[in-house]
Amino acid sequence: MIGKREAREIVDLVVKQSKADQIEVSLLNHDQALTRFANNYIHQNVSESNTSISIRVVFGKKIGTASTNSLEEKKIQETVAWAEKIAQFQRENDDFVSLPRAGQDDYHTVNAYNKQTEEFSDQDRARAVEEIVDVANENSLKTYGSVSKGTAEICIGNSLGTFAYTMYGDVFCNVVMASDDSTGYVQAGTRDIRTVDFKRLAETAARKALMSGHPVNISPGKYTTIFEPLAASEFLQYLAYYAFNGRLFQEGRSFLTGKLGAKIIDERITVVDDPLADTGFSFPFDFEGVPKKRLVLIDKGVAKNVVYDSLTAFKEKKESTGHALGAPNPFGPVPLNVLMRPGTKSLDEMISETEKGILVTRFHYTNVIDPHKLTFTGMTRDGTFLIEKGKVSKGVKNLRFTENIIEVLNRVEALSNKPELVADDPGYGARFATGSVVPAIKIKDFTFTSATEF
Repeated sequence: MIGKREAREIVDLVVKQSKADQIEVSLLNHDQALTRFANNYIHQNVSESNTSISIRVVFGKKIGTASTNSLEEKKIQETVAWAEKIAQFQRENDDFVSLPRAGQDDYHTVNAYNKQTEEFSDQDRARAVEEIVDVANENSLKTYGSVSKGTAEICIGNSLGTFAYTMYGDVFCNVVMASDDSTGYVQAGTRDIRTVDFKRLAETAARKALMSGHPVNISPGKYTTIFEPLAASEFLQYLAYYAFNGRLFQEGRSFLTGKLGAKIIDERITVVDDPLADTGFSFPFDFEGVPKKRLVLIDKGVAKNVVYDSLTAFKEKKESTGHALGAPNPFGPVPLNVLMRPGTKSLDEMISETEKGILVTRFHYTNVIDPHKLTFTGMTRDGTFLIEKGKVSKGVKNLRFTENIIEVLNRVEALSNKPELVADDPGYGARFATGSVVPAIKIKDFTFTSATEF
């Protein structure tokens, strides 16, 4: 890590170097390491240390961006010159008003860095894999997956006085357990390595693989379906990207366009973007240095807000909600810390109250067919079970589906009382962990369109 002082020196260097009307510097410095395993042994260890400096310059309404991964002063100066040259060839962006301003007192303190996580070593990852492999061997299963950790720092500064800096870290683990005709899956992500029990994770994946052995065929159709948090999180992720996105909202491409203030889904559902909550991957600011804060997106089924970065906010004469993803960003702002309020029933109660239905561990290869209507498709994977007379009776072969997320969330029968953090795999690219906190969800008449051969 280069530290806050050197990060500020880099920001000051760029600001002094450029002749632009406004300048922004984004610095991301990270160390990360990953251990992969397959067929019950470690087959890959990799580690990476890298720095990225992105420079955005503004001349009037012309904007240019360039980046480098060098901390050498000469390279940084060359990158400033490239950004300025690129800006000369850009069309004016009529929506641009200004880069954001923020004072030091505007930022909340969050617990994003943990010393024990940073000290989680290569040997520690190997011991974690050993625990997982031992469970696989005890159950005559094959195991596949990875254990990774990362520590990073982000600094965002601009010529208007905005300066934001923080350190953070995370650990991520995913485990597949496989028999000849079944699989089980589990994953976990956290900022604090002390909260991860690798043996327990492996036992959960093994139990799913054993329970789903010798899967049976069932006919496609409408079933009462219980989605464990890993599967349920995908409902939230697609809402985050396509419904709450301020740019798509302004362009009329969001389902929520024209619907703010209206009831859109079941009143038992409340969705909040809370970047300050310790239950998720808390973080104090966005990629423009705007302080983050809690924002209610859906309140008891009623659509309340979409999210903005500075560009989309100025277009509506509003303030940024702190959801910029960095520049250039043609997609728009997205909430990265989405939480769904829990319900009142345990997962076991939800199952026991189901006469006949399906229990889904997770989805595979989901894709949006209609981003505006929020229709998506995909298949189940790694633990799909038949529920009969209130009990999980057997594994079933995976099922394909095509459904509409809004319609699905209007057919809610129950939400579990223990939401879980479902982490997005942070192992590719620059290290920045994100995830959703979501309960299990029980849905009436979920439509499965076809069956698979496995």
